[in-house]
Amino acid sequence: MADDNAVVDGSAVRVDAGGWGLTWAADDAGCLRQVGLGPEGATAQLGEIPLALFPDAYPTYGGGDALRPPALRITHADGSLTTRLVVEHVSRMVEPGGEHVTMRCRDERFHLHVEHHLRTHPASGVLEQWVEILHEEPGPVRLMSYDSMSPLLLASPDAEVVQFVGGGWADEWRWNEEGLSPGTKSLASFGGVQPHLQAAPMLLLSPSGPGSERSGDSLGCSIQWGGNTRFDLDVRPKGDLAAPSELRLRCGANPLGAEYLLDPGVRFVAPAVAWTWATTGRAEVTRRFHIWTRERVLRDPNRVRPVVANNWEATFFDFDEARILDLIDQSGELGAEVFLLDDGWFGTNHPRDDDTAGLGDWDVDRAKLPNGLAPLADAAAARGLRFGIWVEPEMVNPLSELYVDHPDWVVRDSREPAEHRNQLVLDPLIDEVREFEASVVDRALCDPGISYVKWDANRPITDPGSTQLGPDRQANLWVDQVHATWAVMDEVVRRHPEVELMLCASGGGRTDHATLRRFHEFWTSDNTDPVTRVRMQWACSHFFPAAAMAAHVTRWGGRPIHFGCAVALSGRFGLDLDLLALSSDEWAACRSAVALAKRTQRLVQQGRLVRLVSPMDRADRSRAALACIDPGSDETVLFAYQLEASNRPSPSLMLDWLDPDATYTVTETDLAVAGGAAVTQRSGRELIDGLDWQLTEPETARVWEITPVRG
Repeated sequence: MADDNAVVDGSAVRVDAGGWGLTWAADDAGCLRQVGLGPEGATAQLGEIPLALFPDAYPTYGGGDALRPPALRITHADGSLTTRLVVEHVSRMVEPGGEHVTMRCRDERFHLHVEHHLRTHPASGVLEQWVEILHEEPGPVRLMSYDSMSPLLLASPDAEVVQFVGGGWADEWRWNEEGLSPGTKSLASFGGVQPHLQAAPMLLLSPSGPGSERSGDSLGCSIQWGGNTRFDLDVRPKGDLAAPSELRLRCGANPLGAEYLLDPGVRFVAPAVAWTWATTGRAEVTRRFHIWTRERVLRDPNRVRPVVANNWEATFFDFDEARILDLIDQSGELGAEVFLLDDGWFGTNHPRDDDTAGLGDWDVDRAKLPNGLAPLADAAAARGLRFGIWVEPEMVNPLSELYVDHPDWVVRDSREPAEHRNQLVLDPLIDEVREFEASVVDRALCDPGISYVKWDANRPITDPGSTQLGPDRQANLWVDQVHATWAVMDEVVRRHPEVELMLCASGGGRTDHATLRRFHEFWTSDNTDPVTRVRMQWACSHFFPAAAMAAHVTRWGGRPIHFGCAVALSGRFGLDLDLLALSSDEWAACRSAVALAKRTQRLVQQGRLVRLVSPMDRADRSRAALACIDPGSDETVLFAYQLEASNRPSPSLMLDWLDPDATYTVTETDLAVAGGAAVTQRSGRELIDGLDWQLTEPETARVWEITPVRG
């Protein structure tokens, strides 16, 4: 049901996002003003202050503030550089679980419209916000910048931001906590296909002071975009040094090199930003994002993700049928649920013996697998395993039959395309390429019994351009290739709705809420060193539930296997080991971990996360503890990790969500110790008062399963 107002006459437009929100209104000149934002933002009163004194809700170039970067900058068809918008129309549409508010603005001179879209999810407290642009000017207009939103906040002198810019591959989800200083700080990602290796498109902001887990104002933002993204934090202090500064937060697609030429009558849709404002700290931001991600993003959110065994770190490209069959045998013996055959299974004239050849030729390499994939899938099924396969549909090696036949299928400009990691990017703007990419998965799944696919992408875009775009709009590639790639992924989902899909891009290069809608999980990082992974998964957990975060036990970092198992158990658990080379103690630890995963993964993946001891603490980064709970039953699984040596006092793990009058069975597991777990009964009051921290040595862990005693 829609509620439309043809003209906005200064009355308030209120958006309640569930515990917080915003109020906008048009001033006497028709300019859209931000009247309220935050916990009481949806109830802000207009009062006697002239609306023209309130900040712009969405600044434009030439729209009034000449001293700050705008959210929107357009070169019009006649060459004019300024855009001045007035409010024309507002509509409200009731949707399942919320409403969709649309504010339609027009340029006061040109036939150009900018729509502000706001979709509420009151059950989770997450708001999605974006802009859409369309025009009927005499010719194309050029969008120079096109942020999805641009709210103005007040930031105290000790306000903090947490951002996740790292060093690239194997350094995703780096926790960077810092204060805000005057000027503009830009946090941008690049690369197009795998931009999030550098910077996750998420941000935590504490405008009222240092961030805290359970107290204080905390904002969480996620740009839903499978391409390059950008946060700009523009801080302008007042004359009084103790007074809050003005903070303009601009979020959206990164427009650098991506100026978009938009034809008349064509609608440009900017990425949606999902965001929330909590008054009780980062834990509430996490709770809201987890609810929203499960309800609105993840495929099959109620399906417990399987225990996956992968051959990659056991064999890399060097394997044959006998080697894989041995690993399948061992995976079945351990109790895994999926065996994933990684890179190296394909290529005929150019066999995939390393990363220099074969990519694009998706026929089984009969030298390695003379009987094809079917015997492997059959062997897996006989041992109680599903079978999965690795693909990289978007890429091609120049040393391949595909490239020989179709050298014109790659993303390129007027120069000869430059190789990166011995490969090139296929151009998804070409119709035949999109069909080919979708058919890669068809061909990989042609053998019955294959029901899991790892979708990888190991190269950024370095030569942006397309034969499908005119000379004046080559920069459109950065936007158009995202939508074209999503179209391929959507087609794969349509053709194979029951197949589980893992999203990977040189590790964690595609950890965004938009692309994830086509997948069941993502590969969090190629860095599987468990000490590093505790911190990565801690950071990632602020926006994604554990069901989305694939976490495998490997030998990366040379850590004890039992410790790696304990860390992987707090994500979607899996193994990527040479199972034939495990010692008897390591085998026992893995076997116990798989059994523990089958008991706890429902809670880990679908329960409510409680972070107890932070490995990002300014004073002590040596420890971490977290719990996953079923709020309906108090059933809990608790993980504690000693990462490094520490001379600081040990924390006490206070489980304050339990019932003090109940009795609980507590099963304590140390995977380094053979012979099972210690089982005791404890009162809820004892557990609320705190479990003692028993870990003293680096790279040790404990797992507690806590279950209420019934009757």
